[in-house]
Amino acid sequence: MNSREKFLAAMRTKAGGTMPGGGRPQVPKVEFGYWAGTVRRWLGEGLKEISPIPESIPDGEAVMANKNIFGRMEKAGDVNVQPVFGLDWYLTKFPCDYSPRFKTEIIEKNETHIVYRDSYGVLCKNDVNMRSLPLELDNPVKDWATWNEYKRHYGEETVEARLPPGWKSLAASLKNRDFPIRLGGTNGGFLGFPRQIMGVTNYLLALYDEPELIHDICDTYLLFLTAYYGRILEDIDVDCLLIWEDMAGKQGSLISPAHFTEFLRPRYKAMVNFAKARGVDIILTDSDGFVEELIPLIAETGVTGMYPMERAAGNDLLRIREAFPEFQLIGGFDKRVLFGNSPREAIDAVLAITEAMLDKGRYIPHVDHFVTPDCTWENFQYYRQRLNGIIDRHCGS
Repeated sequence: MNSREKFLAAMRTKAGGTMPGGGRPQVPKVEFGYWAGTVRRWLGEGLKEISPIPESIPDGEAVMANKNIFGRMEKAGDVNVQPVFGLDWYLTKFPCDYSPRFKTEIIEKNETHIVYRDSYGVLCKNDVNMRSLPLELDNPVKDWATWNEYKRHYGEETVEARLPPGWKSLAASLKNRDFPIRLGGTNGGFLGFPRQIMGVTNYLLALYDEPELIHDICDTYLLFLTAYYGRILEDIDVDCLLIWEDMAGKQGSLISPAHFTEFLRPRYKAMVNFAKARGVDIILTDSDGFVEELIPLIAETGVTGMYPMERAAGNDLLRIREAFPEFQLIGGFDKRVLFGNSPREAIDAVLAITEAMLDKGRYIPHVDHFVTPDCTWENFQYYRQRLNGIIDRHCGS
């Protein structure tokens, strides 16, 4: 089975881990991706360099573990780590542009930091090597007046110009592909988008002070997404739809259950109905942080799964699986046990949880989010080789 077939098989198992016709699925051997600084560290610790990471990619930018579709709209793909372990291709984000397509502008740059305005119109500050998430200094949407001006960039008439160049040939090249594709990515959600354009504090205050403004942003964005995705789905057969939010931190959800119910649930249900009407039966959410309290709310909308299941935030995979036997889970391997001071026993203990999850089905394991530079090459090799063996035994290979 190729990477695409394995992904679909793993996601469509019955609760309990068996295929509809009997037997266990071929679970893909995947990673989500690596920080560029991680791969550079590993090249100094014994990883053989097949191709150098371009100097233009800073240490804090991700190198993805999937096939790229159209490079100029995506992050770089890994060519150094994947072949060492015979890994399958991860879920590829179809290249979408959710921004108003403003021109990125550098405001200030010196030896220590850079200040710039991004394609969303957000004024950001970062260290000069872009090794962390940016500090947002100013956001373009502050009230009804600024939103009414901003929303002009999200009409249906903007969709065609957002498609990658060479559309017909690109669509043709993806007909018989061997890797899975998701439709949806960063800022493609109904908390993720307003938070991006307003800033997290102003967004959270507006839930109370200007709820109708948030409703209008969400309704406008829903119409935009269904038009955008609908155009893509005319020519591309995708494997899942993703609603991207990053709606939680270590302490839990950014919004209350009541706010989820009011602002997110109706749009989630609309996206689920949209996807299923077009033959897409895998609908995922993406959020870091502690998400266990959100899963009941998310599952009720018809969304079928979630990733990357951040362990440092307290998420317990076995507890989630017990409560939601059919909810699809991806990721969840605690990266902290791969740090330099971690004993092999700690890695083995987390692998035991992974093996138990594989037995229960609807689960694809990998490090919870991008592999960080804290993870040594020695520990990563041990983890990945052991995990590959577990997957082989689980699948009867």
